[in-house]
Amino acid sequence: MFLNVNTNGTYEYLRILETYYDEHGRHKQRVVANLGRLDKIAPRLAELAKDLAALGDERLVSADRIRALDALPWGPIMLARHLWNQLDLGSIIGRQCHSHHRDFDVAEAAFVLVANRLTHPGSEHALARWLETCYVCDAEGRRWQAAWLPEELVSKTQRVRVESGQLAHWYRTLDALLAGRDGIERELYVRVRDLFSQKVDMVFYDVTSTYMERRRPKGIWRHGNSKDGRPRNVQVVLGVVLANGWPIAHHVFPGDTADKSTLQTAIADVDSRFGLRRVLIVADGGMVSEQNLQFLSAPGREVRYLFAIPGRRSEQAASALAKLTDGGWLIVDENNRVQQVRLDESGTRFFIVESEERKAYEQDLRQRDMAAAAAQLQKVSKAVASGRLKQRELIAARAARALATRHGSRYYAWQIAADGSFSFHEDPEKMKAELAREGRYFLKTDDPSISPQEAVGIYKQLSDVEWAYRDLKDIIRMRPIHHKTEARARAHIFVATLALFIKRTLEHQLDEAGVNLSPTEAFAAMGNIGASLLDIDGEQRLLTTSGSQHARMVVKALGITDINPPAPNGVIEMDE
Repeated sequence: MFLNVNTNGTYEYLRILETYYDEHGRHKQRVVANLGRLDKIAPRLAELAKDLAALGDERLVSADRIRALDALPWGPIMLARHLWNQLDLGSIIGRQCHSHHRDFDVAEAAFVLVANRLTHPGSEHALARWLETCYVCDAEGRRWQAAWLPEELVSKTQRVRVESGQLAHWYRTLDALLAGRDGIERELYVRVRDLFSQKVDMVFYDVTSTYMERRRPKGIWRHGNSKDGRPRNVQVVLGVVLANGWPIAHHVFPGDTADKSTLQTAIADVDSRFGLRRVLIVADGGMVSEQNLQFLSAPGREVRYLFAIPGRRSEQAASALAKLTDGGWLIVDENNRVQQVRLDESGTRFFIVESEERKAYEQDLRQRDMAAAAAQLQKVSKAVASGRLKQRELIAARAARALATRHGSRYYAWQIAADGSFSFHEDPEKMKAELAREGRYFLKTDDPSISPQEAVGIYKQLSDVEWAYRDLKDIIRMRPIHHKTEARARAHIFVATLALFIKRTLEHQLDEAGVNLSPTEAFAAMGNIGASLLDIDGEQRLLTTSGSQHARMVVKALGITDINPPAPNGVIEMDE
């Protein structure tokens, strides 16, 4: 409540107002009491304040006796804590990481690491600076404090500014989390399945890589096919299994592991830990191999698959294209159609999907590639015609380099005549094959129950995996990894996947509530809910701001009824 002066054009009136939220979450004000004309009350305001204070439990204090000690963002931490409690992560970690050798609360320390990943990701060294710029407390209201080395101990050789005891605390937390990883993932899956009534009959699997700031291979850190565009850096390969968008399991492989060789490990783990027997595995073309198909079709394993297969360099795709008929297309939507073909008497079916949007994109790309390659071939032709290029071997080498420009070998052929002249032309057979593939992609399944249209819809959901990887590596900034030991690097990745699990939980609830905000936008909106620590006449009080309209939308969508931090209850000391 607060005092307000209102005027009717002649007189000013003193009123007591209060703020409230209506049923739509809108910020409004209403009159609690009219105190009368200001000119009549003004001579006795001090007495009025004293009388009002005597009637209430709270005392009135003048502004000059109030000092602001701190004002920090609280909303993102409050949101992370709400989701953490909703998933019962504290109890799960407590059960899975409990040991008489651990003399600290692993769950509360793990919350700090995950909240940091969600709100302001950085290394364990940077985490100390984050603790100074955000109001982070445990469930009992004890605030986490950064512990810095004395300035005189920091030098060019001793660059780490955080006390070793605090760093050791985070490292011990990572060790404990890694030890309980399998059980934590299993319990989290059961929790979200029951909490949101999820029926899991389909899982998505894909792999990516993440690099480390070191160049020399060691342990699982090896040079491989970098998906980060960092081929000179060593890396690890990460495989993630998603069920209904939640990352229920992950696996870390050596950096030189081929994508397809990771699938069996991931699916065997899903069988043993989650009991998902009747499932459809959806994965990209990099997972297709004869060994994987045999593994998935093994007796006793009720697992079906839906794979993409590459359109180029695939005999099956070429054979499927040859079986297309003009009247066999089925409409998926206004921009997509699909046709089913069988190559033999087995239960395997192939779906050729034609997308108008994809066709326009690939057509434009092909035309630009052809123009660039033709320009390079024309340079070869001019060099030969001018006599600057005469030897047949050199002409052939230059032509080969020209065709390597923008995939020119897909479209053009060239020849050197008996008189040494050079010419090139569009190859009709190559162009026929290119046009047949343009705007089309190929799916393969052994599941007899899904229709061609359903197969297209299911495969489009694989974009959830691509979103997850972008979020995992970019927004949560899992990369680059600086940990020197293999175990700590694995634990670092696990913390990132826990943060991703929480973000997916938030996304699900925002969608259910019809709130048009992404999880990243929601965390950003919550940033203007702040916690202010005040000194009022020598007594410390913690006040919370209400936040913006978007912040209130998030609070309402998640059913959060109390946005205040726990009552301040000291600080957390971390000893080595």
